[in-house]
Amino acid sequence: MKIKIYLIILFIFSFYAIQAQKGNELTDEQKKYITKFIYPLSTYEPSTANEEDLKVLDKFIGNSKIVGLGESTHGSSEVYKMKYRISEYLIKNLNYNIFSLEANMPESYLMNNYISKNIDSPRHILSGMYFWLWQTQETLNFVEWLKIYNENTNNKVLFDGFDMQHYFGALQGIRDIYKTNNYELDDFNNLFKVLKEKNRGQRRYTAKNQVTINDLLDKVSQKAVNIDDAEIKKRYLQNITIIRQKIQVGSSVTRDKFMAENIDWIKQNYTPSKIIVSAHNFHVSKENSFSMGFHINKKYQNNYVNFGFAFYEGNYTASINKKVGTFTSQTAPQGSLEYNLNSLNIPYFVLDLKSIKADNNELGKWILKKILFRKTGSGTENNEFRKTNIADSFDYLVFINKSTHSNLLTEH
Repeated sequence: MKIKIYLIILFIFSFYAIQAQKGNELTDEQKKYITKFIYPLSTYEPSTANEEDLKVLDKFIGNSKIVGLGESTHGSSEVYKMKYRISEYLIKNLNYNIFSLEANMPESYLMNNYISKNIDSPRHILSGMYFWLWQTQETLNFVEWLKIYNENTNNKVLFDGFDMQHYFGALQGIRDIYKTNNYELDDFNNLFKVLKEKNRGQRRYTAKNQVTINDLLDKVSQKAVNIDDAEIKKRYLQNITIIRQKIQVGSSVTRDKFMAENIDWIKQNYTPSKIIVSAHNFHVSKENSFSMGFHINKKYQNNYVNFGFAFYEGNYTASINKKVGTFTSQTAPQGSLEYNLNSLNIPYFVLDLKSIKADNNELGKWILKKILFRKTGSGTENNEFRKTNIADSFDYLVFINKSTHSNLLTEH
């Protein structure tokens, strides 16, 4: 009798477990519905002659002036290639003339020496951008493409960054102006000394030291009145701003706010301009009130369009305990966004989240709610997935079925 009861209980448990599992799978109706909003892509490889599949971007982006391109991890070759492929299309066909990325602003700006003046080495400039994220073959190939593009057009593309996690590049830029103009170095030397001695790593400078540094920066900024070249002058003053920002940064909240301000500075100082903003999904997101994308969207509204990026399985480059290497990604679990999208058996595509949201059909409600979505940065985690409201975060989403690690230029 006990065995019978046990078997009955086991049967009931198994039945409901199977039903629950089925409940996490998209139905045929849901798949058919979501496919109406999918635009297949032929490849993720940049510099592909046939760009017919990308023409849908004309409709998606319209007359917007800022496009955010995200990434679910900082180390996927396919994600970066797709971002650079899209960037090439935007530059060639939609007149985007500024490419900016989640890297320190002064150090990134130096890339213009190479792509517009053929000065310096792109590898050297990339190595000076601190993080291994962009020191890859994928980024180097894109930089070389930008150089060739600029050689054959009068409408040259500007390369820039919008981060402020380091003060070294800004300080070097200021020192160059002092040396060129034979200014007395007292104020500069005092500034350098305080920045170095009172540095607290990733924590912001104390309030007392911030006052001291800002007073010194006020003195340094007065030298700008003697700078005649408009470009050099505005970059000199922006380097001062970067240092003012750096000493205040102690959290991602402050950092994202400043990154948005730096995008705005680029937009205001280079007109007419259309900007590509390349950063992590979290930073380009519109949904989180602390994110850079939220601040950009609040100011620019319809002039800001963003694309999230996702992949189902594979590996990527990441840094663990200061050691950079290749790590196997967590295969998207059942019930996650990536799992559901992979079940459609389309290797690469753009998903029109904006239209799904506007349609508000019952068959698409699963993607309008919070759903598991991959979120890793330059490192990796045991659980790579977090509940995220995808449709509130992004206008569109680029899906890639399999990721491989980005190709580092040097070992780290």
